[in-house]
Amino acid sequence: MAESKLNCRITDKYEVHVVNNLPSNLRLHCASGDNDLGHHILGRNTDFHWEFCESYLGNTLFFCHLFWGSKDIAFDVFKSHDKSRCPRGACFYAAKPDGIYFSGYYPPRALEKIYDWKNGHVQ
Repeated sequence: MAESKLNCRITDKYEVHVVNNLPSNLRLHCASGDNDLGHHILGRNTDFHWEFCESYLGNTLFFCHLFWGSKDIAFDVFKSHDKSRCPRGACFYAAKPDGIYFSGYYPPRALEKIYDWKNGHVQ
């Protein structure tokens, strides 16, 4: 990742990574209450990531909705009140065929499965 120019003077800086470790494209939409990061299509082994400064009110929340074929899952990727999960300022998520995995480090260490895909989404 290139050197960041984001300067968080009052609060901590965080980054979130969502990586496609699926055999085909992953569609995703990520947002917070203030920032819509848009809809994206990730090819195999592609990393969608962003940086942000935590709100000085301590109420930052980002979520993502991931779509893979007929499966999908929506979940929070960063919550201020749970920021200890990302102790070095990075939250890493990997979409795999059997579900979503998490590491509180980037580069990731010891991925932990945290969600199963849900069925029923129609593209």
